[in-house]
Amino acid sequence: MGQMDGMVAIVTGASRGLGRAIATEYAKEGASVVICARGESPTGLSGTLQQTADDIRNLGGDVLAIDCDVTDESQVNEMVRQAVERYGKIDALFNNAGMMVLGETIMDIDAGRWEQLMRINVNGPYLCSRAVLPAMMEQRRGSIINIGSRMATDPAQGGGVLYSASKAAVHMFSYCLADEVRDYNIAVNILSPGGLRSEGSAAIPWTQRDWHERVEPSAIGPMAVYLAMQDASTFTGQLASRFDFGTTWGPGVGGE
Repeated sequence: MGQMDGMVAIVTGASRGLGRAIATEYAKEGASVVICARGESPTGLSGTLQQTADDIRNLGGDVLAIDCDVTDESQVNEMVRQAVERYGKIDALFNNAGMMVLGETIMDIDAGRWEQLMRINVNGPYLCSRAVLPAMMEQRRGSIINIGSRMATDPAQGGGVLYSASKAAVHMFSYCLADEVRDYNIAVNILSPGGLRSEGSAAIPWTQRDWHERVEPSAIGPMAVYLAMQDASTFTGQLASRFDFGTTWGPGVGGE
């Protein structure tokens, strides 16, 4: 028996890295998983949505793969519509799709790139959360997990004006949304995974300085499972850091 047997979870940005790891972990724990990503990655990084779907099916899992750009409201709404049509409910949303621009000054970042990253990192969680909330409100239970960062709260972490600003916005969005949907028994939390050994991180030269301290995306799986199982009565409105899992939050510490 898996911890998420009978649950339905959506994972965005699931073609590689953390998104693929979380989608696979959810499936291993018995959830039906809806995975989405853009059909073609503008970054050129390896990994596709189909590969993630194949991995899950090879494990015996139930998966629905949908091409979706999280910055496009019509595509997001259609993705959620298909999820509800197939499974009848949505228990968890893992807003993973994101973009990083690090090590550049405000003069290096033109308006187009600023708007692109903000659309992905901030508008994406907004659109996806707004799309799943009617189903969660109707069933009066659900969990939304947004990806945060130490760079949202500490300028010394090196996020820079663009990435740090986008993650700070995600943090405040999550805190406010948690209060807004509390009466519907919906949890909204921020997961700060810390440094990961992902395809995206490997493409950033300065990450090699602390590569030995980073963890594989699969290490975040148990944390994402725990958060997906929460509701407003157990654990909500929290910044959940990987470094504190098992001490200030997690099984046996807070929530169920």
